[in-house]
Amino acid sequence: MVAIGGLALIKLGGSIATFKEKPLTFNSDGVKSISRVLKGVVDASGIPIILVHGGGSFGHYYSVMYDMHSKPAGYSREGISRVRCSMIDLNSRIVSVMLDEGLRPYTLHPSSFIMEAKKVIDSRVRELYEVSKHGLIPVTHGDVMHYQDDLYYILSGDEIMSILAEHLRDRVMVALFTLSLDGVYKDMQSRELIKELRYASDAKMDDVGMDVTGGMRRKVREGLRIASLGIDVWFVNGNHPERIADVLKGNDTIGTVIRGSRGEESRGEDRRV
Repeated sequence: MVAIGGLALIKLGGSIATFKEKPLTFNSDGVKSISRVLKGVVDASGIPIILVHGGGSFGHYYSVMYDMHSKPAGYSREGISRVRCSMIDLNSRIVSVMLDEGLRPYTLHPSSFIMEAKKVIDSRVRELYEVSKHGLIPVTHGDVMHYQDDLYYILSGDEIMSILAEHLRDRVMVALFTLSLDGVYKDMQSRELIKELRYASDAKMDDVGMDVTGGMRRKVREGLRIASLGIDVWFVNGNHPERIADVLKGNDTIGTVIRGSRGEESRGEDRRV
């Protein structure tokens, strides 16, 4: 099948870009494998891509160390500095690998389009799309953000995916989250894969590991939000990068999909996570 039309939003999970159980360890081979797959798809189809990456054992490591969360608060100044510096470090490593593999990454930090008090600048988000149309791959990432006065908060890459989808909803054809799992499971004991997720209640989240940005619960919540905009959302295992290619080519693959739908307010209560 030919590649899908329109823009692809891709979340490079922290569990793929790093080794989350080993502080400050970069998974160069994992990022390299995904970059090679993306290079093949881009060369064959010219599909525009925006990539968002998580913090993994870099940003999350310091967020936990300094007890920093998504709620704005007066966090440790050292913690704020360490989270920001670690995310810049990780971003630099990721885009360096992408560049070596023939891609043309273009980093735009989230502070370039999200201002004080979480105000999103629509024109700056659309700049990412304009950049993606001309042979570059905008790359942004989760980060520690200034809220107002002396307050800061952790902004997850998953939430950035929703922000981009909302402001580029007329351009985005698919949103893809890469995980270290095959997709969303009904529960972690049986690991029965949900092939098509319709409601948050389809999956048991209580036994899924959490982190400062909400773990799988946050991913599913943001995925449902994106799908409500009419955009198909996929969760696939980034350790099998050929599955990423399948999604971008419009093929079925192993993973979990939330089909894009509009005007389904009646589902709203059950869609909440």
